[in-house]
Amino acid sequence: MALVDRRGGLLVTAAPGTGSTALGEALVAQRGATEVVGPEQAREAGVDAKHATVGQLVAAGVVDAGHGMRIVTTTRNPFDFYVAEHTRTRTRWVHELRRPDSWVHEVPGAVDRIVDAVTLDFDAWLAQAIGDPVRPLRINRGHVDEADVVLRMEHLETDIGDLLGFELAVPPTNVTDRERAYWRSYSAASRRLVETAHADDLERFDYAF
Repeated sequence: MALVDRRGGLLVTAAPGTGSTALGEALVAQRGATEVVGPEQAREAGVDAKHATVGQLVAAGVVDAGHGMRIVTTTRNPFDFYVAEHTRTRTRWVHELRRPDSWVHEVPGAVDRIVDAVTLDFDAWLAQAIGDPVRPLRINRGHVDEADVVLRMEHLETDIGDLLGFELAVPPTNVTDRERAYWRSYSAASRRLVETAHADDLERFDYAF
């Protein structure tokens, strides 16, 4: 969910798969941050209540284009992100297929993406996710490109202090049960795919394999 931290003049968006749930809960509990839009209002406005970008919120009339706040979001090491996404889809989202009222039946392409993750091994799934020919990609590009401050999931508390100027304890939450050594999932070929597609992410945020 997008949050407003009025103490810091921050508008914080929730980029999927990058620790945004943990960050949001910490901001609400420790700094009194509030939701930009609740689920019901989000549905009426036609935006994603949890993962909308500021651009989408402005376009829907939920946020004033002249809000004057710093936009903050999160990112993640691309190598780790893809392993987590593949595992999460196979072990968590697949169970949503049984629920006729689940979000997976409303989001275009979600069912196909779940089937792909379940039926393809990691290398084949990754090659399909990145595409051919390989093009420049960014983890959650819409969130990152509009942000004034991007916090790295792996260094949330340090980045908050360095980039936002205050202390915030961010306990882990909503963590997928999986092998933490993401590099074991990669072949030489799949590693090259991520290095090529996400060269900008790796350089800008000081990530490596």
